[in-house]
Amino acid sequence: MNKKIRTACAQLKPYRGILSFLFLLFFFHFSWKLTIDGDQHDVFMYFLGKDVTPEWFHTVCLWLTQAAAGFIRLFPSGQDLMVNGIYLSFPVNEGWSIRIIWGCTGIKQMSIFCGIMLFHKCYPFLPYLWNKLWYIPLGCLILTGYNIVRIGLTVLLTKGHPERFDSLHDGIFRYIYYGIVFLLWVVWEERYARRNEKPETNK
Repeated sequence: MNKKIRTACAQLKPYRGILSFLFLLFFFHFSWKLTIDGDQHDVFMYFLGKDVTPEWFHTVCLWLTQAAAGFIRLFPSGQDLMVNGIYLSFPVNEGWSIRIIWGCTGIKQMSIFCGIMLFHKCYPFLPYLWNKLWYIPLGCLILTGYNIVRIGLTVLLTKGHPERFDSLHDGIFRYIYYGIVFLLWVVWEERYARRNEKPETNK
């Protein structure tokens, strides 16, 4: 039995990294789902039913609205964009607008990314500490950049076609979000983490 277990472990060894990533991804995703509420349609953030909305969320939403508007106006079709606080809209949509709330900030995806990076290969921690200290903020910066592009493209592609919103917001762009999280992890795993791994010696 022990031999079979060792054989199975040896066969899984090449996939240990990706299995660790998937486990942490689903763990933090469902932990968020079970504890946090209001990220899809509410301006308030609830943790286990308690309002824990920080005051700076609205400021971040205003900044994100302006950043997305700046991206949209880079395109000729975005010149007639209307900005009203945290609302983005086009005259052609006849009153239909997109509201930027705290769930649009990408805090969930960045939290999951940080959790994966902190707990993947957390022992021994010190060999990976330096790379994690600078790579996690860099990853969050990249995710923030994508988030601005995501919001901007969602607004642009729903101009005259509001019915596209759900497929873009809850479908395509969300999957791309997690795809970028995966790519960030792959880059760190392949280029930085493995540098600190000692080659195994045959016994």
